Amino acid sequence: MENCKKSMLIEPNDNVAVAVEPIEAGDYTMVAGEKLTANQFIKEGHKIARVDIAKGGEILKYGVHIGVASKDIKKGDWVYEENVYDDFEEINRDQRAYYRSMAPDALDYTDTRIYTKEELNLPETIMGYKRADSSFGIRNQVLVISLVQCSNNAVQRISTACNVPATFVDAACGEFPDRFARTLKGFITAGTHPNTFGVVLLSLGCQQTNPEEVAEAIRKTGRPVVNISIQADGGVTKAIADGIQAVNEMKAQAAAQKREPCPTSGLVISGYNGGSDWTSGLSANPAVGEAIDMHLAIGGKAVQICGRGGYPTNAGSYEIGMRLMEIGDFFNEDCARRGGKGLSQVNPTPGNKAGGLTTMTEKNLGSFKTQGHGRILGILDCGDPVPGPGNWGINQAQGANDAYASTSLAMSGCHICLFTTGRGNPIGNACMTTIKITGNPNTAAILEDMIDYSAKPMLYGEKTLQESGRELYDLILRVANGEETKAEKLGDYSWTTPHGTSYNGDY
Repeated sequence: MENCKKSMLIEPNDNVAVAVEPIEAGDYTMVAGEKLTANQFIKEGHKIARVDIAKGGEILKYGVHIGVASKDIKKGDWVYEENVYDDFEEINRDQRAYYRSMAPDALDYTDTRIYTKEELNLPETIMGYKRADSSFGIRNQVLVISLVQCSNNAVQRISTACNVPATFVDAACGEFPDRFARTLKGFITAGTHPNTFGVVLLSLGCQQTNPEEVAEAIRKTGRPVVNISIQADGGVTKAIADGIQAVNEMKAQAAAQKREPCPTSGLVISGYNGGSDWTSGLSANPAVGEAIDMHLAIGGKAVQICGRGGYPTNAGSYEIGMRLMEIGDFFNEDCARRGGKGLSQVNPTPGNKAGGLTTMTEKNLGSFKTQGHGRILGILDCGDPVPGPGNWGINQAQGANDAYASTSLAMSGCHICLFTTGRGNPIGNACMTTIKITGNPNTAAILEDMIDYSAKPMLYGEKTLQESGRELYDLILRVANGEETKAEKLGDYSWTTPHGTSYNGDY
């Protein structure tokens, strides 16, 4: 006996719908008032054809082309990697050529933000920790930094004994100048992050890094720094004991500092999507974009990773749009040099595909929704501070896996990362507070220990995008005022400084 199952049609002109629950062969779903019977089993989150699609025909989702039928597809068929060709490289090339052919004033670069400060009625202040360099933090952490791979174990033991975050490094000795410059920037931006109260630096003694150079850069911001060398200070055992003592003394100083009113608009918030699945682009990512729209409306700051570039339609000016495409060109060409075809050869990942994301364009369209409607006002290099209110991008042309991306965001001083994950990811950050969001009901239930907010009600039409965005922003405010996140409870304090590339000589 056939049963009616739930599905979602994203845009009226899409020729596929998304199964919100598994659909057995012979069962049907209602799409735009039309009964659509499944020809075979359709996995939850996967696509079902609304019409016959001939071999070579477009697959349309989100109202745009996401791939090509690699064989004839019948109405009611499962649409997935076995019958879809990912033409991301070809489409990407053609789109870039199209935008480059346009006159600089052919597009409207006006912000499309939909909120005003007055209608949101958000609190003007949160309670934070003021710094001597005029910044403020929402955490008052003592951080232990390993300045060379050889001191990682000692730093881990200090961190564990004192229950404080630490950062580690996979080299910091024998590195070539461009990579070492990035490593050094990672040390300094961790030590001067708004959420960092003070720092204990631990080195071996013969490493490439000059500990005093790092210490001096951090001290200039008014933060206390203790420098410990394993070789100069009497060995590993003594270094660990001295480190524990220094951390505990700093923790006492940090505990004595009281929270004070700080401007809500001064919060630097980022949106990032890791472990995507079918729910990400339909619920969690749009909810993050909505919360970021709200933050921008009150004069706030937001940062996005631009590892794969973008298009002028995301930019605040023609020049920024061209820069986004240059970043994308470099990234795509680098992928082709390394692997032949390009990015679509390795992305979406097997996990993404199992979750219903068949092509790179499909994945990107969902990921971009974390940005909200604010145009990108400028492109920062890794470690550059955010210059002012608005939406900013970070050039991470070497790619954006979760560990690199979250560290890049933290290196620009982000207080909070709104990290969406359909499949689930426990990653946190040593400096930046991470809020985990999912739209996947199974992830929210089974991986409850690492999810802070579920956008499931939005997925099933039980809450509007606006309601979910406001709920998420209220959570941001609570976290900014001290509420602990799941990543903090788990003690997940990752820090992976991105390696450099040769792009424009900047990396």
